[in-house]
Amino acid sequence: MRLAHLKFVAPLLALTACAKGCEGPASELPHAVSDAGPSRADDPNRLPIERVLDLQLADRRGGTILPAMQMLPYRRLLSFEADKNFIARLDEHSLRALEREAREERLQDDDAIVAVLRMAAQDYRERAGLEPNRLVLAVDARVPSDLTSRIRRLALKAGQWRVVALARDGEQLVELSLSPPQERRPVDVPVTATPTAN
Repeated sequence: MRLAHLKFVAPLLALTACAKGCEGPASELPHAVSDAGPSRADDPNRLPIERVLDLQLADRRGGTILPAMQMLPYRRLLSFEADKNFIARLDEHSLRALEREAREERLQDDDAIVAVLRMAAQDYRERAGLEPNRLVLAVDARVPSDLTSRIRRLALKAGQWRVVALARDGEQLVELSLSPPQERRPVDVPVTATPTAN
């Protein structure tokens, strides 16, 4: 009789206990972690320019957006004003400069990339009243190095400007130089041998 009584009372106790707080323990379970990681908007460690451009910059010491990234010349930026620079923002799906954009399949077309950069430079020229003397690449940390290397090459081809990229150095914003050194640039004027003294 006692056993039969327990079979009846046990579910009743469980039901009563749940009515007073079964939701509490369930909410303590760990949340599922997505591959994308935490939302960028919620990340308190984002630099101001990362918030403005809605991307995550690579760290120059361990980033993979360019081969041997840690070896590139760089300088620290104490401040950076997005509206005063000619910026091309690159993520895995698009390249955007001002209102000009190459998305998806157009991102794989070299001519389309050069056209976007040249038209954006024209827009910049009309708005600012001066020629852009440098192009700032703002590259998301998840962009593969082959895409960044290709965009770098096309950016150098598209205009007579220096090409730099934004990156992090820990909590600091830095600018990486992507233009080839002076000694590696083609020389327009042939060099003539200088006479030597006898």
